[in-house]
Amino acid sequence: MKVIDIQQRTPEWLEWRKKGISATSCSIIMGENPDKTKLQLWRELVGLDMPPNLGAIPQVRRGVKFEPLALQAFEDKYGQIGLPICAESSEHSFIRASFDGLIADGSPVEIKNLADDNHLDVLKNREKSRAYKLYSWQVRHQMIVSSAARGYLWFWSPKHEPLCLVVERDEILEQRIIKAEAAFWGLVQSCTPPEADPDRDLLPHSQIDHDRWSTLAAIRRDKEEAVLAAKKELEALTGAISIIDDQILALMGNFKRADAYGVRVTQYDVQGRVNWKAVAESVCEAIPDDLVEFHRTDSRTATRISVDTAFDEKNYKPEVMPQPRMADGKVDTHALLAAGVFTF
Repeated sequence: MKVIDIQQRTPEWLEWRKKGISATSCSIIMGENPDKTKLQLWRELVGLDMPPNLGAIPQVRRGVKFEPLALQAFEDKYGQIGLPICAESSEHSFIRASFDGLIADGSPVEIKNLADDNHLDVLKNREKSRAYKLYSWQVRHQMIVSSAARGYLWFWSPKHEPLCLVVERDEILEQRIIKAEAAFWGLVQSCTPPEADPDRDLLPHSQIDHDRWSTLAAIRRDKEEAVLAAKKELEALTGAISIIDDQILALMGNFKRADAYGVRVTQYDVQGRVNWKAVAESVCEAIPDDLVEFHRTDSRTATRISVDTAFDEKNYKPEVMPQPRMADGKVDTHALLAAGVFTF
């Protein structure tokens, strides 16, 4: 392990992270992260997309705020000092880690200050919890950097009891991670995008029939404008009708039925809806998940299409893919050839 003399969450630290794979990327590269795909991560690392501002998320800000308290609680409970350091793997320098705490034997301590529901799920289900399954990948990546035999997930909360779960080394899984991260880092260096996930990624621009799509998009924008205009007119008519209806009802006095001059009015009572979930919860303390699933109807694929009617195709610029570059700034044609970007 090579320790890097750099302070976490500084501009220098952010630049250092860009030059390798961090522990938070491990679950993504292994296809185990529900929130981000390999293509999305790749686009961020090659500079096509800006990474999300995690500092704007209240839960993340709270986690950073309480991290020193959580680490102190771990040290007090287990009598171990955890050092918040940055390091690279001695064998694979692109594999990097920013440790919340690294104890004397090289074991990483990863601190998680979760939302209440997620923390309670960890207390109940331990290694079977969603949080453990997700963040254990982060710890395994850190263990590769520090060559540790085990790592620790320290789930700490200011409201609930903390829990420490151990992540034991798995050499076979470790080699899988190294191989997958090396392959992914090669794609970053050669600027070769990984395969898109049809279920979660946007259709890549390179796979779009631009001539046909642009033609259909222009027609679709025109129709959307017509629909919006019709909806606006309908809204105005509906408002006018409502005013007239109120005046007609006022003419009826206590009567609930009327028919005159081509306008028939019938007023009737409508019974309120039953909140069946509230009924079930009043009968039993909690509705079993398997019972809910048993009564769930078949799933279907829904489609949502949004249209920018102000889109100006004259200002449209096709996406330009980044090019691999050597240290001196020249285009690395050897990397392009190796990646199959072009051939001679």
